[in-house]
Amino acid sequence: MRLASLRVAGVALRGSGYPNATNTLRYLRAAGVRIVDQADWLPEGLHLWKALRASPRAKIVLYVRLLFGNAFSAWRVVVASRRERLITYVPYPAIFLLWWLSWFPKALRPPLVADAYISIWDAAVRDRGLLGGGRWSDRLLRRLEARALRVADIVLVDTTANREWMIAEFGLAPDAVSAVPLAIDDDALLSLPLPPARAPLRVSFIGTLVPLHGIEVLIDAVRHVQQPERIIFRFIGDGQDAAKVERAMAEGIAGLSWERPWQDHEAIIAALGESDVSLGVFGGAAKAARVLPFKLYLALAAGRTVVTQPDFSLPEGVPTPPFLTPRADPTEIASGLLALSADPDACRAAALAGRSYYQQWLGARGVLKAWQGVFERLPAQ
Repeated sequence: MRLASLRVAGVALRGSGYPNATNTLRYLRAAGVRIVDQADWLPEGLHLWKALRASPRAKIVLYVRLLFGNAFSAWRVVVASRRERLITYVPYPAIFLLWWLSWFPKALRPPLVADAYISIWDAAVRDRGLLGGGRWSDRLLRRLEARALRVADIVLVDTTANREWMIAEFGLAPDAVSAVPLAIDDDALLSLPLPPARAPLRVSFIGTLVPLHGIEVLIDAVRHVQQPERIIFRFIGDGQDAAKVERAMAEGIAGLSWERPWQDHEAIIAALGESDVSLGVFGGAAKAARVLPFKLYLALAAGRTVVTQPDFSLPEGVPTPPFLTPRADPTEIASGLLALSADPDACRAAALAGRSYYQQWLGARGVLKAWQGVFERLPAQ
């Protein structure tokens, strides 16, 4: 890697829900990049989607910190750049700092790399319905995000489909948007032993239960199976479609358990360690087909067989992963899982191939290769 220095700025998210920035910086430090960390890191347990459903007081505190904390950070970046003009990395949610910086002349701004893996507007309005489509707040947030992202010299997203969507939705320059792998804390995951050949097959679903996960499709697949001597299902997570899981649990579907409270990183690792198969998303086209969910990075690194729909996207230059890809159809998913339960060797082979794929393309090696490309596209320091 071409060695460089990197300033980190803005009010930033971290922790198990937002691991990308801190792990990216960890990888870069290990590669010899000098990190000047001036970020204002939010508490590790904070999740934006939960905070936006919190009490009015809690929301006001968060809004004030995002808006005015980033105003201070913008001023600090401009002042610091007069002394040392460093490439500046803005972790997620980058748009608030970028919006403030958009009011400064370009000559006063350093080269900016923005973490925009998840569109704030898309997640808040389309995924979670927090603002309501068509309202003034919806339109205002979309305009704010578009203006902010156009300030960045390089906008980082997670997949090529999201790259094309961001370019079209926010009017970004195509050469300013790069699709790069997410960075996760994978040490404990990579040390997990591969699952043994055993019965029943243990299948986990971990997620925030947004519509793109296709939770209704998965519940119908569990209904089709209902053979706990062959397969048991464990759902972990809470969110928008939780009522659908509640109804399934009230039915008493055989072989299904649900842990509703969101788990921390260590608990998720433990849950994966107890699983043989990890379910991805089955939300069909549109948003579900644009993503490679964070949880699939975890499952690949853990050496668990991944079963997900065939429609997904990947970072640039990354080949197709060794997923098992039934259509988003309950009968097809159920048949595929029952076939796995009857063939432990095939399940183990898919798990091993997935871990090797992760290490080659999505782990530290893939992240550093992507950042090498970022440094090469920006002015030498």
